[in-house]
This record gives sequence, structure tokens and C-alpha cells, in this order.
Amino acid sequence: MKKDNNKTELRSDTLDVIKANRRKIENIFAMCILTVFMGQIYISPYTYGFRLSLAVVVLSLFLLYFKDYNELLICTLVGFLMFAFRGMITYLSSGNLTLSDVAMIYIPVIAFYIPFGLLFRLLEVRAMSNRPLNFMLSLWVCDSFSNLIEACFRKVWTSGPFDKIVMAIIIMGGLRTIVTYMVYWLSNYYVSRFKIDQKEKYYKELVLFTSRLKTELFFLKKSRSEIESTVSFLHEYYQKVNDPDLKGPLLKIAKDIHEVKKDYLRVIAGMESAFTMKSPINYMSNRDILFIIKDNMVKIAQKQHKKIIVTVDYNTLFTLKEYYPIISILNNLTINSIDAIHNYGHVYIDCLYTDDLIRFRVKDNGVGIREDKLDAIFGAGYSTKYDKVTGEMSSGIGLTHVEQIVKKHFEGHISVRSELGNFTEFIVEIPYVKVGGGLSNDTFNLRCR
Repeated sequence: MKKDNNKTELRSDTLDVIKANRRKIENIFAMCILTVFMGQIYISPYTYGFRLSLAVVVLSLFLLYFKDYNELLICTLVGFLMFAFRGMITYLSSGNLTLSDVAMIYIPVIAFYIPFGLLFRLLEVRAMSNRPLNFMLSLWVCDSFSNLIEACFRKVWTSGPFDKIVMAIIIMGGLRTIVTYMVYWLSNYYVSRFKIDQKEKYYKELVLFTSRLKTELFFLKKSRSEIESTVSFLHEYYQKVNDPDLKGPLLKIAKDIHEVKKDYLRVIAGMESAFTMKSPINYMSNRDILFIIKDNMVKIAQKQHKKIIVTVDYNTLFTLKEYYPIISILNNLTINSIDAIHNYGHVYIDCLYTDDLIRFRVKDNGVGIREDKLDAIFGAGYSTKYDKVTGEMSSGIGLTHVEQIVKKHFEGHISVRSELGNFTEFIVEIPYVKVGGGLSNDTFNLRCR
């Protein structure tokens, strides 16, 4: 049995190696073919067959990008393929040249690419990619010296002044080096920007997700205390009841609720242990919070095919340590704003800090709320939203959550005013001491923008 397992593992490892090598061979072949094709874009200043082409730029970029590939092997393959390709085209297009004539014209091409690969490795060009001056000088030497070797093989001095040919080779090598470096730097810049954007996107989504979880944890704790009160009430009532027909069901209900309570405690303990793990960021600026909410709103509006302009503003920059609940509050209010707008609209979110009080305002120009309904919107179960597919009403717990967090968690205040068919405005006021913290305004690092 062990021998069979070993054979299976060996066969699997062998297949993995073959697949990896096959992919590597395919990549090398693609690099060589593309370099050869780019070799057809050239100038031929002096001797017939001596070309200064863009192939060197493309080849240099490939050698820089694919750092684990052997540069000498690739350059040698390119040299022979370039010789074969150019020779074939010349032979087929010219009726008066023999194969030996064509070979003598293009064999010196190999004398360029092999020294280029050797110099590229000896000068460690790849290791200098972060040092622009050394990088460009090394690549310039590779290009110019290899062209000089090819020029000597072709005896270019027979067709013009050798000093001018050398100067042309050096200038052309410098220009190709500059082009190579610019392309390499720009591609690296855009790749790094893409990675940063992806990281920021992931971070914002993680913050929103965590804020929702923390909100749920807050209400789980609230439910736990209510469950404990219910169990305590049942036990007291059980002691007072003498009827055995009632005692049995009461005891069963108490036991079932106790089991539910234990499940709640396990969930709460698991979530709290996850949240107490060391976080890479312990605070967030009000500006970052506003822009995270804005980005999320834009994404949701696009999914619902709505054109909504979102404007954010703040009067001063400060940090908040309790940023997850704040994000949850604003997220609930802004989602309601999106739902209140049919197709086109404007949502305005601002943050004001005055007299140790933080005020968040969310205003939209949606359908509005009837005046007689303003007192009812914070009640659990109240909702005007329904699923257009199933026809089911929303659970109506969003604004209830918001009010509970603002009043019980932050000891703050929330108010609403609205005009039917015109606007709705929510104002949340929270004492700074309940949420503020982090670094001072002039030293903290902003993570998201």
C-alpha cells in the first residue's frame, strides 16, 4: 500500500514538474517570437543587414519582467530565430541571393544577441531596476557594446567613417535604453497603483463588513440580557405556581431558553475573541469614514441602476476610535436615502465638530416621509419597503438599530425632519468623548485616501 502511495505521489510530482516546465517553455517561445517580429521595425544606417531595431527594447523588458528565466538562453534563442527569420524573408524576396549569401548577411545577428545576454547577466541589470542611473548605464553598455561587436563582424568601416558609425550606435543605444526604462517604470507604476486600489477596495469592504458584524454583536448582547431577564422571570413564576400542569411546560420553556442563551453566549464569545485580536488600525479619520460610505453608496446605486450624486463635507479633520458603529449608522441611513430616490437624486452627507459634539447629517431629495409617520419610523417593524419580486415587506429594523446605537451605545441623539416629495434629513449628534481618539490631528496617518 505504501509503495502504491509513493508511486502515486511521485507520478503527481512528475506531472506538476512537466506542467511547470511546459508553461515555461511556452512563455520563452512566445517571448522569442514577439521579439523577432519587433525586430522588423528598424533603421539600417550603413551596411545592408545591420539594423537598429525595437527588438532590443522588447527583449530587455521581457528579461526584466521574467526574472526567473535564464537571460543567456533567451538571448541565444532570439539570436538564432532572428537569423532564421530575417534570412528566410530575404531569401524568398530576393531572387539573386543564394542561401550562403543570406547566411553571411545575417550570421552577425547572433553575434549581437549572445554578448547582450552575457553582459545582461554579468552586469546584473535585473538587480539594478530600483537604481535608475545604474540601471540605465548598465543597459546602455549591454546595447552599445553588443552592437559594436556585430558592427565589427560586418566590417562596417568599409561602408562609412567608423567613428560616425560608433557614435550612431552609442546614441541609438542610449535612446533605446531611455525608452526601455520609461516603459518599465510606467508599467510598474500602473501595476503598483492597481494593487493599491485593489487593497483599498478590499479594506473598505472589510470595514463595512466588520461594522455590520459589530452592530449585530451589540444587539446580540442586548438580546442576551433580555433572555437572562426572561429566564429569571420564568424561574420566579415557576416557584409561585403550584399547578403541576403548568410547572412542566414552564420548566421546559425555561430549559429551552437557557439552551438558546448558551448558543448566544458561544456566538458572542467567538465574535468578541475575533474583534479583540490585534487590529492593524485602531482609529480612522472622519474623512475616511465619509469616503468609505460614499464609495459604498455609489456601488449600491449603480447596482440598482440609479444615478445618484453623493456629496460629502466636513468642517475639520479628526480621528475616531469607535468608527465601526459610526459606519454602521451612516450606512443604514444612506441606504435608506438610496431607496427613497427613484431614478435620479442627490444625497448630502456632512460631519461637523463643534463644542465637543460631533454631528453627522444625511440628507436626500427623495420621496420624503409623511409628517404623521415621523414618530413611527424608529419603531421596530415599521417599514415602507418591500421586495418587488416576492412582495414581502422589509423587516424594518434598520432605523431601530440606528436609534439604539446612537442613544444606548453613544448616549447621543438622533432626529429627523422631512417634507413629502421634497427631502428627508437625519441628524445624529454624539459626544466627542464617546467616539474620539487616536492620534492628534496633525500627526495621524490616513489609510484610505
